[in-house]
Amino acid sequence: MKNQNTTDVDGHFASLLPKGQEWFSPKEAGNIIGRSDQFIRNSFYSGKIFGHLSNGIAPKGEEKKTYLRVHRDAIIMYLLESANYTPESFMESLESLLMRRSDYQLMRLEKLIRDRLYSKSARYIGARSQK
Repeated sequence: MKNQNTTDVDGHFASLLPKGQEWFSPKEAGNIIGRSDQFIRNSFYSGKIFGHLSNGIAPKGEEKKTYLRVHRDAIIMYLLESANYTPESFMESLESLLMRRSDYQLMRLEKLIRDRLYSKSARYIGARSQK
């Protein structure tokens, strides 16, 4: 997925990553990409997923246990590198699929989309009014 607009990529993966969380444990990162925490550890050690090992309590070189954390950007990079599509090609395929749906199916989808959009804006307006 080369030469992608950052906004397109952020929007495409936004639903996978929790808002406001920057660092993830191997288990959390695995849940996001649909793999196990052991897969994340193996990918970290093989250089496929970037992350950080730390143990702030023990002196350097004397760590008994380390903690692996993966940054949100590293998860997005992994998803970008492992995807066989671009956000644009994904949308084109989805649009093509929708063009072949019946009127009844489209009306059901329209209701679902409308409910999702309005419930999101209602939550946003409610949150703003509480400030």
